[in-house]
Amino acid sequence: MATKLIYSHFVKYDLKEINDWYRKIDEKLWNKFSKEFRLKINFIKENPLSFELKYDDIRIVFLKTFPYGIHYSYNEHRNLVEIYSVFHTSRNPDNWKTRA
Repeated sequence: MATKLIYSHFVKYDLKEINDWYRKIDEKLWNKFSKEFRLKINFIKENPLSFELKYDDIRIVFLKTFPYGIHYSYNEHRNLVEIYSVFHTSRNPDNWKTRA
């Protein structure tokens, strides 16, 4: 059975903010970011337990080229990955937890 994937509503906001930032610099950067993001999401779906637990049941995978981490959890019983945020590494990582 294929792993299900859902995004919190914050991910849309995060990606819009990232999009706006990189498009101001160069649209090619946004395209490169998008490609790397999609590759990481696909890797998470195929290997959801590959990354270390950081906070309770939250795992983080970092993009290779861009300074962002994807915060997610995996429910083995439901075979479900939930993406919580795409967070810049210079920000305090505890800040994403205050999102409700």
